[in-house]
Amino acid sequence: MDTANQKEGCPVANAIALQEFTSGGERKPRAYPLLRRASRKVTDFRFKDLHIDLRAHRVWRNEEEVVLTPREYALLETLVRNRNIALTRSQLLTNAWGYDYIGESRTVDVHINRVRRKLGLQHEIQTVFKVGYRLNTLGTL
Repeated sequence: MDTANQKEGCPVANAIALQEFTSGGERKPRAYPLLRRASRKVTDFRFKDLHIDLRAHRVWRNEEEVVLTPREYALLETLVRNRNIALTRSQLLTNAWGYDYIGESRTVDVHINRVRRKLGLQHEIQTVFKVGYRLNTLGTL
């Protein structure tokens, strides 16, 4: 890959292309910092019947405020800032809650289901098989 042209393309794709190999030969993804930098600098997000004020940490559905726990809100914010991008559970744990976790965690699944139910996003927060989750906003704005 031509590193001179790497900066011009999609930052997330570039992040995934960057891998660091440890002495044991296992791959260590370096996408997390670049995902944070690539996330959109949005302060107000509207999608279907939702309004999310990212500065005030408030969410409304059909003009009524929805109360989310801090973990649910952090997960939603991560999905919004990285919308239409499939994120692994590990990336969600790291970006939303600051956990540096390797392995499987069902905590993300539980919180995803709560956010889906509270905000009516059963179809928009998609499960990406063998990857994780994605907030799909394409063709629905």
